[in-house]
Amino acid sequence: MSWFGKHRKALILLIILAVLAGVTIASAVSGSGDGTVSETSGSLIGTVTRPFTYAGSKLSSGIKTLFGSSDLKAENEKLQKENEKLRRQVQKNALSRGELDELNSLKKALKYSDKGTTGDYVSGKITSMDGTSYVNVFTINVGSSSGVKGGDLVVCGKGLVGRVKSVGKGWSKVVTLLDSNMDISFQVNGNPSILGVLDDSNGKTLSGYTLDSSAVVSEGDTLVTSGLGTIPAGIPIGKVTRARRDSNAELLKVTVRPSADFNALREVMVLL
Repeated sequence: MSWFGKHRKALILLIILAVLAGVTIASAVSGSGDGTVSETSGSLIGTVTRPFTYAGSKLSSGIKTLFGSSDLKAENEKLQKENEKLRRQVQKNALSRGELDELNSLKKALKYSDKGTTGDYVSGKITSMDGTSYVNVFTINVGSSSGVKGGDLVVCGKGLVGRVKSVGKGWSKVVTLLDSNMDISFQVNGNPSILGVLDDSNGKTLSGYTLDSSAVVSEGDTLVTSGLGTIPAGIPIGKVTRARRDSNAELLKVTVRPSADFNALREVMVLL
């Protein structure tokens, strides 16, 4: 092999160093000569550095766009709303097909949007209970971050469950209709002229009375919410298991078995 072949890499390196040295010298004398060298070196330097200058300019522009755009806040809020909508959809999809059909049928039948609610809802799973059963108070896994607030109505596919008592970011406590402090105005399904109030519970059944002592209520009749007060009308409460007249109080007293099976209850729907 010739001497040039053996030392080719070294010669190439020396040529590159020579060119760089020439550029440096030309740049140094550009301010004092007649302009010829300056223009040449400037052109060469510009050619070498132009890709880096362009990349830096693009990066700077991108940073300004990212942090300086007046539309960024609005776009972020839009994305947050879309994320919340998708999250609620995931919550709904957590229900079984049958459970979701039941809840949607109940929602449509009651026309919640015409009864002072937003027409929206969110489903939640029961995560814990206060005491030894679900019949009084339990906790669900949705809260203020899902739009739930104190006082919201809670139902299941079979009917009324209770109300939201307190709310955290990702949880809510629900007081059921079997809590003795929850009074419910009712009417007989199919006969809205018969009104009454359920105002007591033994933890398994509800009891109350009709406002008209002469009203006729029979065992097996279904009671639904009357719409008086803050609870929408038409939500199933339960079936009458006993009806008797109290001659002393001149009232027709009723005992009711709730439609909701609290011992088997695992998921509920909160009306927003």
